[in-house]
Amino acid sequence: MSADRAETERAETERSGYYDVGSPLGRGPVGDSGSPARPSSQTIRRRTALIRATGLFGAAALSTLSLPFSPAASCLASSPVLVDFAHQPLPRLQPGIVVGQQQESGYSSLVTIVLPSLASGAVDSLPEMATLYAHKFNLTILANVVERPTSTRPEFLLDKIGIGFAMDIQGKLTIVTSETANKLGANLGMIDRGVLSGNEKTLSDVVQVARTDRLVVFDARANLLVEGGHESRVLRYFVWASPASGRLGILVWQLKEGDPTQFAIDSEAMQWLPEGFKEDRRIHVSSGNFITSRIPTPDRFALETMPQGTPVPFSERMRQVAGRRTLTHPDLEQLLAGASESLATLHVPSVAQKP
Repeated sequence: MSADRAETERAETERSGYYDVGSPLGRGPVGDSGSPARPSSQTIRRRTALIRATGLFGAAALSTLSLPFSPAASCLASSPVLVDFAHQPLPRLQPGIVVGQQQESGYSSLVTIVLPSLASGAVDSLPEMATLYAHKFNLTILANVVERPTSTRPEFLLDKIGIGFAMDIQGKLTIVTSETANKLGANLGMIDRGVLSGNEKTLSDVVQVARTDRLVVFDARANLLVEGGHESRVLRYFVWASPASGRLGILVWQLKEGDPTQFAIDSEAMQWLPEGFKEDRRIHVSSGNFITSRIPTPDRFALETMPQGTPVPFSERMRQVAGRRTLTHPDLEQLLAGASESLATLHVPSVAQKP
């Protein structure tokens, strides 16, 4: 490609609003002048190809898929970014937040909300009460993205993220805990509060693995339906804020027990989820044994599948690091590069014009 053509493509892509300088960890590689280094023509072609390939998803999805490609991940080594690799529970959401009005409580974006249903297996063996509670409490993750002015252009940061359970209170999905639900108008009985309290305890299984001011990686343990049986698995989420648009990107993949340092990848592909993803979570119910056949014990419930969005094949680099139990600075840099390479493989059969 000629220099003139490369410059034209770069300018065209930047004007489109889908051009992100820098990675989720910081601005892009810096040139000798101190300004962001210009991507290579190959990088521009790959970005442009991804933009064209994902045109059918619409403008919002294009912004979300703006994770930069290969040159950007190297900025982790040179930028003064603080990374927290301590394993700890994901922060809890404050009770009283209304989903859809979360801005009033300091959250700008819905990451995902789970809409569960008892969909298959021995559903009829459960008491009616269990069916009622399966729909009552919705796992919810919110994030706050903030804009920080810079000398060149604004950039966006992932300020905070939180998890909790929401329930319908007078027509509004409201974050609640077993101790605060009735104060917020839920009118829960003793059994209801016990179920909610049990749900809250499962949140300790959602563990942050890595965190910067642009991204978070966390693991959630869950039972999955595997060849007709229920087996424990880990769902790993990678959530980032686009530095140029502020849109959230979400990748999730499935892991299982492996060796002491690494989980084994247990899904053919990752799933890309749009911001505000409403997960229709289908739950399989096992028949249990002679004693538990009428008792809704936790082991009798399993997700039919992990969250389903747009399949994203694992790049080879992504496969090498996707299952690490504990991440290091080089691992996170490789995860960024691997995610970029993986997203670059997305294709759709026809090309839609940008709106």
